[in-house]
Amino acid sequence: MPKPYSVDLRERAVAAYDAGRLQTDVVQLFKISLATLKRWLAQRRAGQSLAPKPSRPGPRGAFGTPEALAALEAQLQADPDGRLLDHAQRWQQTTGQPVSLWAVHRACRALDWTHKKKAHR
Repeated sequence: MPKPYSVDLRERAVAAYDAGRLQTDVVQLFKISLATLKRWLAQRRAGQSLAPKPSRPGPRGAFGTPEALAALEAQLQADPDGRLLDHAQRWQQTTGQPVSLWAVHRACRALDWTHKKKAHR
């Protein structure tokens, strides 16, 4: 996620508009979008702070903890020839938490787990 604009930049852009500059001039001067400037002006009119809102962390993935990764590694070692689909289904049966194939794939990569196919003869 990109970093929010600083409070200093926000205040300087609003002050430039208050000093009589056109919105298009302020946008070009501070390299911001017109919608951003209008939002800052509306916030100030409403008496709100120009400070950026604190960001919220997203949901933690199924394998976001070391314990979960260790449990998956044990599951992979118990069935090294299992497909990702099999491991995803087994994870859901064991923990009750559904996971996608991509989540299992990313967790396997994080564990440096390689799955070599058996040679067909």
